[in-house]
Amino acid sequence: MSDTTTGGALATRLDLPFAAGEAASGPLTWAQSVMWGPLRWFGKEANQFNIGRPLVLAAPVPQDRLLAALRTLIEEHQTLRTHYVESAGQPQQQVAATGTYEVTVVDDGGDPARVGAELTQELTGAAFDHDTEWPLRVGGVVDAAGRVTGVALVGSHLAFDGWSFGTLVDLLLDRLADDRTGTPPRESPADGTVPQPLEQAAYQASEAGRQQSERGLRHWAQGLATAPASMFDVPRAPTGDHPIERHLLDSAAVSAAAATLAARTRTSFSTVLLGLTTVILTAYNGHDTCVLKLITGNRLDRRSRDLIALNTLDALLTCTVSDVDLLTAIRQVHRPAFDAYRRAQCDPAGVHRVVTETGRRRGVSFDLSAYFNNGHRGNDWAPTGPAPGVAQLADLRRASEYTRLEPLTRSDMTFMVAASNPGDGRCRLGLLVDTAYLPAPAGETIVRGIETLLCDALTEEIRVSDVAARIGLTPARRGADWIRTDTGWIRPDDVADLVRRAAGGATTTVVTDRDPTGGAHLTAYVADPSLSPGTLHHRVLDLLPGHTGVAAPTEYVICAAAPRTGSGPAAWRDAPVAARGSGRPA
Repeated sequence: MSDTTTGGALATRLDLPFAAGEAASGPLTWAQSVMWGPLRWFGKEANQFNIGRPLVLAAPVPQDRLLAALRTLIEEHQTLRTHYVESAGQPQQQVAATGTYEVTVVDDGGDPARVGAELTQELTGAAFDHDTEWPLRVGGVVDAAGRVTGVALVGSHLAFDGWSFGTLVDLLLDRLADDRTGTPPRESPADGTVPQPLEQAAYQASEAGRQQSERGLRHWAQGLATAPASMFDVPRAPTGDHPIERHLLDSAAVSAAAATLAARTRTSFSTVLLGLTTVILTAYNGHDTCVLKLITGNRLDRRSRDLIALNTLDALLTCTVSDVDLLTAIRQVHRPAFDAYRRAQCDPAGVHRVVTETGRRRGVSFDLSAYFNNGHRGNDWAPTGPAPGVAQLADLRRASEYTRLEPLTRSDMTFMVAASNPGDGRCRLGLLVDTAYLPAPAGETIVRGIETLLCDALTEEIRVSDVAARIGLTPARRGADWIRTDTGWIRPDDVADLVRRAAGGATTTVVTDRDPTGGAHLTAYVADPSLSPGTLHHRVLDLLPGHTGVAAPTEYVICAAAPRTGSGPAAWRDAPVAARGSGRPA
């Protein structure tokens, strides 16, 4: 036990030892592997992914009961006693048999809700050191008699997703409310065992797991075969030091309207929000096809629902958005979304391979940085009465609360819409946007626009082509020097610059021709007879990552010499040719 200062209040540190079976280790699960890279990339800024929850207890409990309840959960669930480390160049999860948790205890000052929230915020402030730190931070707030009136829990996103963290909270509250602490009041899994992440990792490495992964990888390959390379093939705007903006809208109007539209379209709450996201995003960027990563948990059976561990993976959604009414557009996204979620369980290393190989085959580098995250549980906002009328929706909208969070210096996402349940019948819409691709005012416009479209669609027909004007969204502006291809929008001058770099600075031009089907044929003319189309193409492919609005040329023409400076396409076509070809394998 030790005393320190926390948030201006005297804090006591209690040691909580545990002992559970034998130590074990193994590879990361697929979900942990997805999160491992971003958390290391963000470094100290990875604290933005921490999951925090302050709890106010219905009745005070002795500190011993809190410690006993925590000890039981720690000993039952591997995740709570796991370190995530790199060993021999590979990440591993190492489960400890024994160890000690540190519980921070502060006086509630007569206001456990306020003090608990402050303690949670403080415990959330730093990124987790997964090599040495347990993935759960625990705090307790106590009254003048030393009884626990509230609990602060903060988890690492490498260990928890929203579902498993919520399950952990429920288990803890159940145990604190049960005088038989240590005897689970909840029904145990059918086979009497607690599902563990090491078991999940072993299944994923098995033959059955590999077969499941292959089915998912086929879905990715099929979707990427015709998808645009990026949702953000638009001119890049200058930004400041904090280009990533984040917006929140807490709205009972969103929950009421979306639940009603889900029933009306016979889809789901998630599909309604996803449908509007695809419509708004394509309205902004001028695409007919939307490509999104769907963050999905797929807890489809009892064992996965009871698993206290991160279980979210990226699913790939590609869907065509046509000019129909909004309710039809929502129905049209339902099946592609179902297929995406159904095939989400696959090895992320395999996904990376498919994305890379498909991109190189198509001559692009995929930018899959647009996300949708349905973070609520299925029946959070099931309709309980008649559809809300115009006046009721107007009242609900007046009570909506919009917040702009502190901007970030960087993110591996360009765009993300997320839905969660903050309680009180509201839906919390979160939006992240990179202002290099979406101007700063667009963030608030989009998050409020989702609410507008949901409410308006209940009482009138809205066409997809009217969406931008309806919510006041200005579509991306591209100059006349941009063209549309089967890989998305590109700027031939930028392609020429890329080819010129690949050719070591040789004189280069790119000529665009339209083929009979309306597609674009890009021919790169390069004045360097020492090059071959194959060599040049591979160099171009290597330079593509990190660039949007570019693609590899359809054909390379290696010229013996360049025409005189300022010559047009005709002069290049007449230049002596040393070699020509697509550069692709035969």
